Amino acid sequence: MASVQPQTTDTLEPPTNGVNGATTNGTTNGFNRNLSTNSLKKLNSPIPYCGSTNDLPAYARSNSTLSRHSPDSAASVKASGDNLRECTEYVPLHKRIEKRISSGTPFFSLEFFPPKTANGVANFLTRIDRYRDGGPMFLDITWHLGSDPANIEKETSSSSIAAACLAYCRVDTMLHMTCAQYPKEQTLKHLQLAQNLGIRNLLALRGDLPINDSDPSIYPYRALDMIRWVRTHFGNYFTVCASGYPKGHPEAPSYAADIAYLKMKVDAGADFIITQLFFEAETFETFVADCRAAGITVPIIPGIMPIASYDSIRRVAELSKLTIPKHIMDTLESIRHDDEAVTKYGIHLAVEMCRRLLDSGVAPSLHMYTMNREHSCREVLQALGLWQHESIRSLPWLPHGGHHPLRCREDVRPIYWCARPKSYIFRTKDWDEYPNGRWGNSSSPAFNDLQEYYMFYLKGLPNKEAMLQMYSRELNGIEDVCRVFVKFLTQEPNEEGVKISKLPWNEQEFETSAETELIKDQLVWCNENAIFTINSQPSVNSAPSSDPLVGWGKPGGYCYQKAYLEFFISKARAIKLKAVLEQYPQVNYHVINKDASIDWSNSDPTMPIAVTWGVFPGCEIAQPTVVDPLSFRVWKDEAYDAWLNIWAALYPEESKSRKLLQDIHDDFCLVTLVDNDFVKPSVLFEILEQVISDENEAAVTFAASG
Repeated sequence: MASVQPQTTDTLEPPTNGVNGATTNGTTNGFNRNLSTNSLKKLNSPIPYCGSTNDLPAYARSNSTLSRHSPDSAASVKASGDNLRECTEYVPLHKRIEKRISSGTPFFSLEFFPPKTANGVANFLTRIDRYRDGGPMFLDITWHLGSDPANIEKETSSSSIAAACLAYCRVDTMLHMTCAQYPKEQTLKHLQLAQNLGIRNLLALRGDLPINDSDPSIYPYRALDMIRWVRTHFGNYFTVCASGYPKGHPEAPSYAADIAYLKMKVDAGADFIITQLFFEAETFETFVADCRAAGITVPIIPGIMPIASYDSIRRVAELSKLTIPKHIMDTLESIRHDDEAVTKYGIHLAVEMCRRLLDSGVAPSLHMYTMNREHSCREVLQALGLWQHESIRSLPWLPHGGHHPLRCREDVRPIYWCARPKSYIFRTKDWDEYPNGRWGNSSSPAFNDLQEYYMFYLKGLPNKEAMLQMYSRELNGIEDVCRVFVKFLTQEPNEEGVKISKLPWNEQEFETSAETELIKDQLVWCNENAIFTINSQPSVNSAPSSDPLVGWGKPGGYCYQKAYLEFFISKARAIKLKAVLEQYPQVNYHVINKDASIDWSNSDPTMPIAVTWGVFPGCEIAQPTVVDPLSFRVWKDEAYDAWLNIWAALYPEESKSRKLLQDIHDDFCLVTLVDNDFVKPSVLFEILEQVISDENEAAVTFAASG
């Protein structure tokens, strides 16, 4: 391949002083010093993984947590016929609901309200990520007037949160919208805004009327009006949900009148109904029977709120103007001072009620009012067998699939952002179209500004104290930095007894993939020797698509990967590495430093290289993950910034710790290596052994002379 070496102001001679060169007592002092006797051992070159558990190291074979796939969920997905991750066309929510109901497979959905503070947004999205793993059909976000709900410039607004859930959490999202507080023209603008944000699902509501406001601005519009406006001005673009009240709306003239009004909303274009919460199965059963008798045929989904605490359920009941049945109140009164007992009782009640509704078939699914909490709703869903784990990944990374009207066909991404998917989504959110089939030979990929991502999503990082516990309160030398990386890989507690749950380059906690276990020993060795790895994948040769470690795609297929390694390494070592790589023509490399004054590569300057691909029955070869030189130059700014904006910022400006991390940022190069010969043992770690071999020899000589 052609060698691409832009002009650089850096000499190829290793420096003789400063952080890379000064020597003391015969040993290298700085980033190239011998860090561990482990560097003296001979590493085994990882053989290509072919899908057999016999290829796994012993610790991986015995680790039951490695499996991504659950047989139970596989049967569930097969039964439903609705593995949305595989869809490449947008499927309207009400169509998917109808399909699931016709298959007889129950499902669930979730309701949340916007977080109150900007700092809470990222934590909220992380919570949504955890819920998404359970397989909800959709979630909805309440229209919270206090959040300035239509202001997309405000991070905590209902519209911003709904758009973020759809884009960054990759789950179909429904936005509540009220109309009594606005003139018709304003509500139409809200609907247009929702369309512009890619939101396709609405819960049409009148909205609560002010109680204490002496001069409220109230308009004579109700949910029925909004549903009609939606169908008149937007046709069938939106799936529209209507609210139902099993005991009748408290302001309705009568229960029968409220059922008649609900029928009008359905006739105007509502696609399905979600009910207000209730406490007894009989209430919902009677409501459904009365709706069917009135000619309402659309799906009716019960709204479920497990009792979490004595005070909260009394407050919710008061606001909703609901009466809690006496037998429930009597039990709650007897345990009101025992929060744990109240929570367990609430879970028990919800499970028994929901099981009756699902088993009888009167309820096709459940809509959980989470109150932005996780425990009770998750417990209920797990007890009912509704909490799922996806049986097989449709791609190596988590796609939007049929959830998103624009990104539904996206099936190719650069590998660099695999630990920061939200960053990638944010930085590409303004693209008119997304790669499908192949990345292509791009000349100028347009990525949004990195600082905007930092301003928003990095607010969800652990607090400073938690990060200092993980990353060390003081860094006295390069060995301390190595220790952080190693402890992250091994998940052994550090000196403070804390497990390092994420590195500055990870968005989510404990984000080492199952396949990392295949090369864990080699990665630990790298980081013990100040080769700081931030991304990697082992070589894979014809592993079944059902494989629990590396499988993805349709059943009956085979998956392939080239060994890939991305790491930071000192400039002096990078110079040695470049020389060693001349002996390995099967390896593509890209070496760059913080300001791109070093930018060495032996790849075509604009041509991507597929590093993951799959072969499946009746399909073209899929190439979902690539190494792309132009995208790498964008990513390097983000990778370098993590040293300073996340890690170094924990320490005082003039501290030894901050200076050390600044020196690493300034001196180290960011490197990617791709071993194209995926059928043979990978040579990537062999190459790195050669780079530091002379350092090891010097260390042995010094130890012997001592």
